[in-house]
Amino acid sequence: MLSLSTASLLLGGLAAVAIPVLLHLLMQGKPKEIEFPAVMFILQKIETHRRNYRLKHILLLAMRALLFSLLGFALAKPILNLGTWTPFAQNPDSLMSQLATSLGSQDAPIAAAIVVDTSLRMNYIAENKTRLEEAQDFARWILRQIPQNSSVAILSGDPESAVFQVDKLAAEGQIDRLRITPQGRPVLEMVQNAAALLAGSEFEQAELYVLTDLSQPGWSLTNLTGSGTAQGLYRQIGAEVFIVDVGVLEPNNSSIQRFSLVPETPIAGAPVQFDVQVAHIGPATTKTVELVILQSPMGALTDVAGSGNAEVVRTSRVVDFPEGESQQSFSMVLSGFESGTLQGKLRFATSDALPVDDQAWFTLSVQPPQRILVFAEPPVRESALFLRYALETIPFAVTERPIADLAGMTMTELQEHQAVVLLDPPSLMPGTWRKLADYASAGFGVATFLGPNADSLSSFNDPAATEVLGAKLVREARNLEGDLWIVPGVSPIFTPFRSVPGWTLDRFPWSAQPVFRYWELGELSHRADVAARFSDNRAAIVTQTLNQGNTVLVTTPISQTAETLGPSELPWNNLTHGEAGWMFLLFAEGIAKHLVGMGSQRSNFSVGEPVVLRPNVPTLPVSCLLGTPQGTTERLTPDPVRREIVIPMTAEMGNYTVRAGGAGQSALNLGFSTNIASGATALQRVDGATLDRHFGEGNYQVVRTPQEMVFGAARGRVGQEIYALIMFLLACLFAAEYVFSNRIYER
Repeated sequence: MLSLSTASLLLGGLAAVAIPVLLHLLMQGKPKEIEFPAVMFILQKIETHRRNYRLKHILLLAMRALLFSLLGFALAKPILNLGTWTPFAQNPDSLMSQLATSLGSQDAPIAAAIVVDTSLRMNYIAENKTRLEEAQDFARWILRQIPQNSSVAILSGDPESAVFQVDKLAAEGQIDRLRITPQGRPVLEMVQNAAALLAGSEFEQAELYVLTDLSQPGWSLTNLTGSGTAQGLYRQIGAEVFIVDVGVLEPNNSSIQRFSLVPETPIAGAPVQFDVQVAHIGPATTKTVELVILQSPMGALTDVAGSGNAEVVRTSRVVDFPEGESQQSFSMVLSGFESGTLQGKLRFATSDALPVDDQAWFTLSVQPPQRILVFAEPPVRESALFLRYALETIPFAVTERPIADLAGMTMTELQEHQAVVLLDPPSLMPGTWRKLADYASAGFGVATFLGPNADSLSSFNDPAATEVLGAKLVREARNLEGDLWIVPGVSPIFTPFRSVPGWTLDRFPWSAQPVFRYWELGELSHRADVAARFSDNRAAIVTQTLNQGNTVLVTTPISQTAETLGPSELPWNNLTHGEAGWMFLLFAEGIAKHLVGMGSQRSNFSVGEPVVLRPNVPTLPVSCLLGTPQGTTERLTPDPVRREIVIPMTAEMGNYTVRAGGAGQSALNLGFSTNIASGATALQRVDGATLDRHFGEGNYQVVRTPQEMVFGAARGRVGQEIYALIMFLLACLFAAEYVFSNRIYER
């Protein structure tokens, strides 16, 4: 079977055959009549020459006509398809049949996989169409080129299994249903799945089409899973690989790349710092970043209550982007928030071609000032000086009492405070320890800072005391050389250190706060964890969850002042003073927030990430309602044992609400926000070297239009082009015509 890429050119070539015919007729000379007496023999000779001359001219005319026909035939780019030629098709196993099939069969079924990138980047608008819409149009065109009875699979960012569709109609329906998936899979992962699917197909001929904008985030080498590479899979299945580039060659986009809130759970009235990073690619431009507080139905926006505005712009920042690629970071600080769940967003005042990254959502869980009761030895105010100063700057409401008052206080009096702190406590009665254990079990916090007053190990190793402390005391340990310090762990009590912009835990000068004396601990409770160790690897800070509450044990004191030490007495540590004394503010904040349940609370997550909420309420409701950014609701069942609400996955960006009715302690009015991961909308394009690493050089073709797809289609299906052969024959025929015509006309 013979097919033509451009039939019109062939018709034009055939029409051009009339040119040599007309020339032949016009150039014929008219004979002259000459009278001669003896012409009989001459006339016979002339007639013989005339017949020979006419035959030669007919041959020359045929050669010239064939010359123009071959020229039109060559320009039509003919393709030879012998795979279904009847004489060969009778015996498919014959050598001639296999040879013919190797030249192609347009109607032979194949296995085809169409991978469509549905990442957020495909929302980029160019020529009034998103990149996904452009990819869908191209995918439908590809589907029409695939022979009937072929196996076709459509793969996208949805985490669904890769399977062949029932028929082409079902495949087209799946293409029509494609949607952007914020938590979708990277392109390379989908390519791997498609290659594995094609490898198991029953058809020998396989074709893989990858429709993407060719932006870098989808082609990272770290996205490859398993031992096999994509290149190896293509060698195994022998697939023709087409990468359809639907991206924009010169993108122009500004994005809010990432932001963080310090802190996420602020105390009412305390300042909140918004650390923002923005990025740009394209021509120079100026953008205004606005911080918007939403007038939510939660009623948490008390600072602008009654304004009647759904959105309130609290502050803004103008950013100038130079031409090309650039990133900028800045901070915005707001304060004056009252307690409640506060939601808002950061946004560009003007949108661009990729609006999905022009805004980012946030939730603040503003807590009322937490009340903390500090017990210290007289003089109480001096002993609690450092801790009170640190906690009041957060701010916490701090009350100081002599430690002797603890034994006489009732549980009701203790529960008026969210946490209790014991500074260098002396020996306490077992009943007092039991009261503290019950207090913590009811959902409150207890912190104990051991010091020189712990002179009776029997009291501190009583079972009731061990239940609060989480460990037994062994002995007082000393390191007077000053080469011992606290080494932080992964505990939530170090969250304030991790929240310092541009700093990591190892950057802080921990060695500048030496510890000279501490209490060595023995066996830890099964509920206890070591939150920090000393540089000699012994336990320094121990935390535990006691039913619904938290306890913290610090093995060295923070209550010593110059007045409490003798002239030659060395302090136990330099945690509260010295050149790194400022670190004690973060240390005290972390411990206090952990005690009251604020240390590990999060309100801002990435799309697709599991969300865990731990409401700071005495009693969780039986069920609650999750409100999504799209206005839908879902019913959730809290975990009463873990005292948490779990949302396994979020599929949308924006602000969510979690509500439950009920009287008093069982009511909930919470919220959280989800955003895309940093760099998810980066539009920098991959280069050929990256594609070569994945597919192997020469194993793939990059196309942008259907016409290019035709020129570079799989020869095993659409046939073998014979353009070069025809041009060779055309050259030979032209040379023969030239020689033949010269020999005729020279006579």
